[in-house]
Amino acid sequence: MSLSGAQKLAVLLCKFKGSDIEQNPPDYYADLFARRGTGGLNDYWIDASLGAINLDGSDILGWKSLDQTRDEFIATHPARNDKVQGAIDAFGVDMSKYKCAVAIFNDDPGDAGSNGGVLAAPDNVNVTFLAHETGHMFGLAHSFDQSDRKLQDWSAPGEYYDNYDIMSAMNVDSFATERFGSAGPLVCATNLDAMDWMPEDRIWTPEPGGSSVSTIDLVALSHAEIPGPLCARLGGFYVEFRINDGWDKGLAGPRILIHTLNGSNAIIIARDLGSYIYDWQPGQSFGPPPVILAIDGGDTMSVISFDVQAKTARLRITHTARKPIFDGPTGMVLGGVEVDAGGWIIVGGHIVKVPPRSPMLKLLSRVALLSQAHDLLGESEFGRIAAPVFEDVEGLAKEGRKQIG
Repeated sequence: MSLSGAQKLAVLLCKFKGSDIEQNPPDYYADLFARRGTGGLNDYWIDASLGAINLDGSDILGWKSLDQTRDEFIATHPARNDKVQGAIDAFGVDMSKYKCAVAIFNDDPGDAGSNGGVLAAPDNVNVTFLAHETGHMFGLAHSFDQSDRKLQDWSAPGEYYDNYDIMSAMNVDSFATERFGSAGPLVCATNLDAMDWMPEDRIWTPEPGGSSVSTIDLVALSHAEIPGPLCARLGGFYVEFRINDGWDKGLAGPRILIHTLNGSNAIIIARDLGSYIYDWQPGQSFGPPPVILAIDGGDTMSVISFDVQAKTARLRITHTARKPIFDGPTGMVLGGVEVDAGGWIIVGGHIVKVPPRSPMLKLLSRVALLSQAHDLLGESEFGRIAAPVFEDVEGLAKEGRKQIG
């Protein structure tokens, strides 16, 4: 999804009939939503989107007295989108001029969140909540961890458990501002890339082709003004460096975070899922186990050090090229021979151990030898020599399937 430029909001300040309470004057909400340099929502989205979007041109309308009391309004506007639409109708706003409406009521309207716009009670008027809900209006979905925890009875397992991404609000590492309540954290790199807000030249990726070892200095996500990569993309994983300043002031300290994308949802990758630990520190590594690297190749990331003063983290990334032993007409990949310990084979995505002295082990060894010869032979010559082995492949696959049931 791509979104850029001014995302104008219609901020609708609503008073229920019979109530003259106005929590703040309209000028306060202009600072909170529309103006730059105030520490409000416009500043947040400019920084969090790496300059891709802003809220310039947003309008603050009201306070306007509704023709219904709180109880009457709730009774006739039961759903969240009904309440937002009720505010739009009361103001007679032409919504074609705006990205969405933000309806703020002077008393609790019985709900809060986003659906057809953003609905807020007085207690919800803070940068964290508003950034999260307007994030939905911009196209962002909730972020998750890998656990089966449920924050609410109605939430999905893992939902709202990424403390480092705004799309898990209000269960995030935020901080208190002087004027606008809680604020932060930033948008994770996975979501930035999904929104086309992360420039390609700020994403480090391994060179295609052969195996390699690279040392890189990753720039903290909150300091995009510093040249260099803001994230590393390793297959489907995004590695980012976060420090506790700016909109990330609520973080406990510097840390490497790793996310992936599942559909439209960012998933934070745990270092220790049993203890719900998600930060990666110097001396720690992430990547597939050796057997998977041997089959499919892949990337291993090791955290070397943090330089908080320079706002960088040094990483070592080892890229292992994929060198399958055989990828044949049966749709399987044959693995390798472990010395004095049998071997292994992949059938239907499952790793199957081949015991020592198994009839399959001899065939695995033959395929392994052919694999070593493949790069030295032309395709036609390789095919001629490999033909007798190919004849045995289906039998090998059947045997493997028996072992995995």
